[in-house]
Amino acid sequence: MTQQPDRLDRIEATLERVSQQLDNQVVVNAELRQSTTELRQSTAELTQSVNEIANSVNLLLQTVTIHQQNFEVLAVNMQQMQASILNLQTENSRILEILEGQG
Repeated sequence: MTQQPDRLDRIEATLERVSQQLDNQVVVNAELRQSTTELRQSTAELTQSVNEIANSVNLLLQTVTIHQQNFEVLAVNMQQMQASILNLQTENSRILEILEGQG
């Protein structure tokens, strides 16, 4: 009969360990749920930040595109002004030649 109490003691000890492990697992599961909730919140915040950055980049790209278009218009205008100046210089030279020829 000494075997019976030893066996019951071992079973009780095993049950106590299993119960403690289950309690530990419940704590771990709660911590994991909390971590998962925090990670979801962080992911949502990061997604919002990325979207805001993407919007800013798009606005900057639009601004750069407008400036590029303005620059191209200015370049065309400068070329037209240069051509006009050359025409005026040619006309002035012709007039000067006429005036010098009359003198």
